[in-house]
Amino acid sequence: MVIGIVENLRSSYDFTNKALTSFVDWLILIFISLMVLTGGLLVASGIFGLIMSAMSSYYGLPMMSADSMMMADPMMMADPISSSMTSAFAMTGIFSVGFIGLGLILALVFGILMTGVQIRVYRGGELTLGSYGGMFLDGLLASIICLVYFIPYIIISVLLNFGPMMNLAYVIAAMIIEIVVMIITMLFYLMAVVRFAKAQKFGAAFQIKEILNIIGTIGWLTYLANIIVVGIVIMVIYFILILIPLVGWGLLVAIMPFLMIWEAKFFSQLYESATTSQEVEPASP
Repeated sequence: MVIGIVENLRSSYDFTNKALTSFVDWLILIFISLMVLTGGLLVASGIFGLIMSAMSSYYGLPMMSADSMMMADPMMMADPISSSMTSAFAMTGIFSVGFIGLGLILALVFGILMTGVQIRVYRGGELTLGSYGGMFLDGLLASIICLVYFIPYIIISVLLNFGPMMNLAYVIAAMIIEIVVMIITMLFYLMAVVRFAKAQKFGAAFQIKEILNIIGTIGWLTYLANIIVVGIVIMVIYFILILIPLVGWGLLVAIMPFLMIWEAKFFSQLYESATTSQEVEPASP
């Protein structure tokens, strides 16, 4: 019998409470989470800086044609204020690109490490850190699996953007199609990455027939309900902490590893209960 949502939430919570007994390990996970957040903030800041730089240069400096530049007063062309503004815009653009580059590196490297921790939770047994090279490799392979599964969604989204975007009915239909494809992709990917972790084989993530059997055993609507409930629980916790200035934000960073392990254990147990049910069913009279 497939594990119930409430029972799974409680059991996953109990596991997470005892997952890491070492305070140092928790600090390492908090540090990894902080680096992922820092990377995201740097990327966002860099993009914002590029947008502001482009807008300032466009609206702040007069647009001049080639003829008007030839006829302009040389003293005006050499205006130190305009030169300073141009230099400031250029420097802002350079720093923004630097922020984006550094942010992407931090987000990717530490995000892959965090995914590696999830894979260890999916795999089962006692959760231990260490062997960071292997953990990084697991996270990298899981990220590749995610990319492969989302290729159809990316292609469909791109193709839909070539349609009549000025037609409201088409835009609504395109959005519905994208949402449906994303949900189906997520349903497959979650069980695929858990299967990869359990089997410790990259190809196991693409055994579509076996993954369909697992989802079928859980029940498509039940599986979707599990994802929705877990998503709502985590989003509510995040939302509450974000509303609390400073202290809440610090708690958010501190609690991120806990929620990540909790969620990973939840789907790991859901997968395990489905495979156990498959093994028991043939023996039933």
